[in-house]
Amino acid sequence: MVAEHQGTTRREFLHTGGVLLGTASVLGWPLRSLAFRPDISNPLAHYPARDWEKIYRDQYRYDGTFSWVCSPNDTHACRVMAYTRNGVITRMGTQYNYQDYSDIYGNKATANWNPRQCAKGYTFHRIVYGPYRLKHPIIRKGWKEWADAGFPELTPEIKTKYKFDSRGTDVHVKIDWKSALQYIAKGYVAIGKRYSGEKGSELLRKQGYPEEMIAETGGAGTRTFKMRGGMGLLGVIGKYGLYRLNNSMALLDDHIRKVGKDKARAGRNWSNYTWHGDQTPGQPWVHGLQNADCDFNDLRFSKLIIMNGKNLVENKLPDSHWFIECMERGGRIVVIAPEYGAPSTKADYWIPIRPATDAAFWLGVTRIMIDKGWYDETFIKQFTDFPLLVRTDTLARLRADEVFAAHKPGLTKDGASFKIQGLTDEQYTKIGDRVVWDAKTNKPVSITRDDVGKRLDAKAIDPTLDGTWKIKLVDGSDVEVKTLWSLYQIHLKDYDLETVADITHSPKAFIERLAKDIWETTKNKGPVAIHQGEGINHWFHATEANRTAHLPIMLTGNIGKPGAGVFGWAGNYKAALFQGSKATGPGFKGWVAEDPFEPNLDEAAHGKDIHAHSYAKDEEPAYWNHGDRPLIVETPGAGRKVFTGKTHMPTPTKALHFTNVNLFNNAKHCYEMFKNVNPNIEMIISQDIVMTASVQYSDFGLPANSWVEFEGLEMTASCSNPFLQIWKGGIKPVFDTKDDLWIIANIGKAVGEEIGDKRFTDYFKFEHEGKRGVYIQRLLDSCTTTAGYKLDDIMAGKYGTPGGALMLFRTYPRIPFWEQIHESEPFLTDTGRLHAYSDVPEAIEYGENFMVHREGPEATPYLPNAIVSTNPYVRPNDYGIPLDAEHWDERTVRNVKKSWQEVKHTRNFLWEKGFTFYCITPKTRHRVHSSWSNVDWHMIYDSNFGDPHRIDRRAPYVGEHQLHVNPQAARDLGINDGDYVYVDANPADRPYIGAKPEDPFYKVARLMLRAVYNPGYPYSTVMMKHAPYVATEKSVKAHETRKDGRALCEDGYQANLRYGSQQSVTRNWHMPMHQTDTLFHKAKVFMGFIFGGEADNHAINTVPKETLVRITKAEDGGLGGKGIWAPATTGLTPGNENDMMKRYLAGGFIGDYRSGKEQVFEE
Repeated sequence: MVAEHQGTTRREFLHTGGVLLGTASVLGWPLRSLAFRPDISNPLAHYPARDWEKIYRDQYRYDGTFSWVCSPNDTHACRVMAYTRNGVITRMGTQYNYQDYSDIYGNKATANWNPRQCAKGYTFHRIVYGPYRLKHPIIRKGWKEWADAGFPELTPEIKTKYKFDSRGTDVHVKIDWKSALQYIAKGYVAIGKRYSGEKGSELLRKQGYPEEMIAETGGAGTRTFKMRGGMGLLGVIGKYGLYRLNNSMALLDDHIRKVGKDKARAGRNWSNYTWHGDQTPGQPWVHGLQNADCDFNDLRFSKLIIMNGKNLVENKLPDSHWFIECMERGGRIVVIAPEYGAPSTKADYWIPIRPATDAAFWLGVTRIMIDKGWYDETFIKQFTDFPLLVRTDTLARLRADEVFAAHKPGLTKDGASFKIQGLTDEQYTKIGDRVVWDAKTNKPVSITRDDVGKRLDAKAIDPTLDGTWKIKLVDGSDVEVKTLWSLYQIHLKDYDLETVADITHSPKAFIERLAKDIWETTKNKGPVAIHQGEGINHWFHATEANRTAHLPIMLTGNIGKPGAGVFGWAGNYKAALFQGSKATGPGFKGWVAEDPFEPNLDEAAHGKDIHAHSYAKDEEPAYWNHGDRPLIVETPGAGRKVFTGKTHMPTPTKALHFTNVNLFNNAKHCYEMFKNVNPNIEMIISQDIVMTASVQYSDFGLPANSWVEFEGLEMTASCSNPFLQIWKGGIKPVFDTKDDLWIIANIGKAVGEEIGDKRFTDYFKFEHEGKRGVYIQRLLDSCTTTAGYKLDDIMAGKYGTPGGALMLFRTYPRIPFWEQIHESEPFLTDTGRLHAYSDVPEAIEYGENFMVHREGPEATPYLPNAIVSTNPYVRPNDYGIPLDAEHWDERTVRNVKKSWQEVKHTRNFLWEKGFTFYCITPKTRHRVHSSWSNVDWHMIYDSNFGDPHRIDRRAPYVGEHQLHVNPQAARDLGINDGDYVYVDANPADRPYIGAKPEDPFYKVARLMLRAVYNPGYPYSTVMMKHAPYVATEKSVKAHETRKDGRALCEDGYQANLRYGSQQSVTRNWHMPMHQTDTLFHKAKVFMGFIFGGEADNHAINTVPKETLVRITKAEDGGLGGKGIWAPATTGLTPGNENDMMKRYLAGGFIGDYRSGKEQVFEE
């Protein structure tokens, strides 16, 4: 209790109470024993016997060390020092030697990279030795019986008999490695045969797959094999090695169909980056590159950092100090986010925003900057598409061959497009040259994609920025054209300050201030950087938010120089770090796609001599996550409309193998996958180091070695630092586990033995011979970033710590588009310029040729998917879909254009049904896409409900997942701080299609978790961190039957929730703008270009935030489900503050004792 002691200081009170003078204290011994002894000059020399300290010192005694790389999906790839005693890791520590990393040219890293590690690396040995490891190979009992019965066709009866339709209730049994590999090989052969040829196509047709998917198989049953090396960059050899195995399945196809190498097909390689929702899908539309990201030490050069839906404080822990250095150097920080969170506490100002309205925000900023003349006209003319002429009839950019009868293509072979960037003649014919209106001659003139920067000046062309003209075409017709700059003057009329503030709920003063700060910082030669993350990319219309964020940068030239740019931070995705080129060789593709019909078996062969041929093809797992279907919609106006481009088209999924990823745990509406989709998959293989929900719902669990147990070399690099890392483990495998590549190579070998083809073994020859380094050296030889390095030199420590070196980047720090700005190379678009406009047919049809704000297809109070525009040059097709259509696919493809005044008076049918909360799903600092979700230390600190004693036995584990709710919103729903709540989304498809409360699986799938008051969130926005370990049928049974109430299964799986998961309220969405066949952009892992789809590049991005939820109370938060959660009664928690806490928050207690107003606590 609190007491007031008028006129008494704290020191006086303590003296009065006898604590300082007394003979006893709460510690049980006199505090006078701590008093100063003037007769003892060195207290330590006179300290009593200290032998008792030995137990603490011995706790960290070690007799060995080794260096390894912590390589989860958080971009850092930190070097860690493991300390061992008797071959057992006792603790982890960072290495302070990043200043020793160097390259072949003598460049060295800065010591400022030290230290680099977070709590995940420090606690990794708790995973290694923890009770949740996958300790030996396991096989699902029902699957084994099915295989022993000869792999009969999966009719509904057979599915039930062998539990394909209820994998979660089946059991796994132990199996030895040899037998597991043989069963898997037999499964691949049986499935490949079943779905090959016309009989296979007929069977797929009978199963209801659309003709487009069936045609995409090309008659090859192997095309139904799906493999995913989870975030493969985390282990270029072992994880990406799975794609090499998939490529070898062309040999199996040839064996089955006898088609020869020219027509053989392998499986489909599932993506990583887009699957996790980390892709910045709008970036390829602007500059043609998969994503722009700098080395993190570039942040300290920025003078204005704008965090737009990006948390650089919590989610970049080892490297967050760089943006702190920016602050120390006088840089300013601005945060744009719906919530007041950790980044906002570091900001000069925080701009609140309605979720998913960022595109409108940036359009408003752009309008202000243009209206006030805050732009660099020279940069705009030299490097952007604003001066290019656009036809007002077709909305396409004007091509030179449409205007000039005798036009000859203007690119030369020695220019950057052909010589450096890898443009082909065929591609050039398609993209052609463009037209600007030359102010000097007052005529239209042709420009090529090489005519940028100083090269444009060298041609003495001065593009007119604003204007409208009539031009006669070579076919004799007249056409009106406008510069894109002129068109944007029309387009931005919809995004005046009042309207944008109304759309976004952002204060007008802050919108204006940011526009001014961007311009004034630039004018004072200060770099401006915008950092976007999952807070943007996890929404359906992230494409528009990504695109529009580039507009202020395009106006001011803040790109291609230190501290400037628009960056998308996500997982460690960037295979381009190991890209190939004509000059160096195949690079990454030489590893994952070496031709299995022509493998190079010469140990001394140079990487450039490897013949790469991809028989496999990329595919987005999003299609599996969408009922294993593409986006095909029956529309009133266009009939059966296929929105999935041919370059994206999936095939049916019949065999699924993934490694290093908790795939099902990360699947949107995962219970839909368990219930309705996965029963159609005939073999599921999960390769992991711990027991996960994905293993539980798989047919095989293959135990992999952890990073510290690798018996062979592994390699990685990072999208956020310049370090090349190669390492192996330092302890023997604790259990019967194997390196990823050993597992992969021996599956291939087993398939070869099953069909009598030695080429499967040859394809992994050097792995079988214990010479994995051969493959690494070939990669080093043929990648643009590593050519010239020798593996032996790196491992000997020639370039720093053994196994470490610097990637061979053009600049340190790595700065995207340095060459474009400083050497006048074209950007990686068809025009060679930064794009504020897209004239691909799909973008025009969908109403996104201009950058626009669209309401989400679900997460909005207003008409789903409405386009906010009155621009006459935005002409979307609505396909006749009515405004009251409720099906998710109809909402996805309906393109309705309205003014904001019209949109704001519409209503979302879900909002009217009580689904009135946006649900934000950010990362947590305590896990990485579900890794570490079973480590006790992390789970205790992951929420407000961590309790190592589990006093409340309802808790599934020592930690518990939670939902952050605005206190007033919770009270209005009758929810107290700490209560358990149900969280539901659209019942038409979540938690799974066909869900009924009486179904026992519904109880498993419906989300229940703790609610915690958080006034940092606005009224209609709740937050739940993503990727906790989901509740499964077995974990729910354990929770309800174990005496201790833990959701710990007999097979070792530990759930983080009692019921349901974050994925109970999410679903997959098929964004049409992510599925075009015509977008021209750079290829992912080679210096060259492609049109249309490529996984992890231009492809469907999963968007878990695109949901609305309803919240209802489930149970009281107090012990045993009675009363209020105890901490919420103390008066010290957010939303429940008593008068004393309110006074403290207002700055009280500082100096109050001087005036006799100090409060103290009594016992």
